[in-house]
Amino acid sequence: MKMKYIPLLLCCLSFLLAVSCTKDKPVYTNGAGASLFKALLEKKELSLYQAALKRAGMLDAATFADGGPYTVFAPVDSAFINAGLTLDSINKYNPDSLALVLKYGMLYGRISSSTLIGFYSQDMLTRHPSLRPRLNKNYYGIFFNGIPLLPQGSSTLADGVLHELARVPFPQSTNLMDWIRQQPDLTFFAAVLDRTGYATQVATAGDQRGRLVFAPVNDAYRKIGYVDLDAIYNADLSLLQAPLQNMVRSPRLFTADFIGGYSFWYDGFYVNADGFTMFASGNVAPIHIIQPDVMGTNGVLHVVDQVILLR
Repeated sequence: MKMKYIPLLLCCLSFLLAVSCTKDKPVYTNGAGASLFKALLEKKELSLYQAALKRAGMLDAATFADGGPYTVFAPVDSAFINAGLTLDSINKYNPDSLALVLKYGMLYGRISSSTLIGFYSQDMLTRHPSLRPRLNKNYYGIFFNGIPLLPQGSSTLADGVLHELARVPFPQSTNLMDWIRQQPDLTFFAAVLDRTGYATQVATAGDQRGRLVFAPVNDAYRKIGYVDLDAIYNADLSLLQAPLQNMVRSPRLFTADFIGGYSFWYDGFYVNADGFTMFASGNVAPIHIIQPDVMGTNGVLHVVDQVILLR
């Protein structure tokens, strides 16, 4: 090889080596990406969530940055409306109480379908000072206190994760018995619990697993012959007690635990795959959960449309 070609050859080799190294070397950028705060502000379906943040004094970037990263479970507008929270009522809500509701849905860390491996069921640490929601993951998705994430409503962002919820997850503030006493459509059930002595059980956790209560509405008792409260107070005590072993139990279970089908200890009492329809051997028609996943300080309650009866 002539000497005059050697510099040219070395130059070509150097160029090829540089290209080869550049191709294999990862390229890093300093792009910040979308922030959690910016993402939720851009979602039209979260306008009432944004209004709640503003009322609570939390509508600023620092709320979602300081102490993070956070995983935020944000109810969509229809969830607020179904809970009776319009823009007007949100603006009249006590700001401190509203802040506790919002902080209950702000979990520490990044939590998504890619970070939860396999089946999962755990009480989670949130920005609420004392209460812990239950997070479930199964074949059917991720659930916050039994509330499913909305399809296509999850975003993994530069500084956290945003999930949209179909219902508002209110933090528990009373035990289940106290909650029952506050409901005008559960007065018959409250009377049954008082008369049979089950009220004490429903007011306490029993053990670390918590209570599970199926609470029939007043019409459910009317359908089986108890026309008014006097009928409850004058009824045979054993007839009132018998169904309660099916309706007051342990451990606490959410509708997320029922999805796919769930069988209870006794033959003839199970939940259909939809997680909301139940069948019991003593009921002619299916039983429906009409208000699911009510959290109490000592367990979970589901309002149902029939008294659960077993043969």
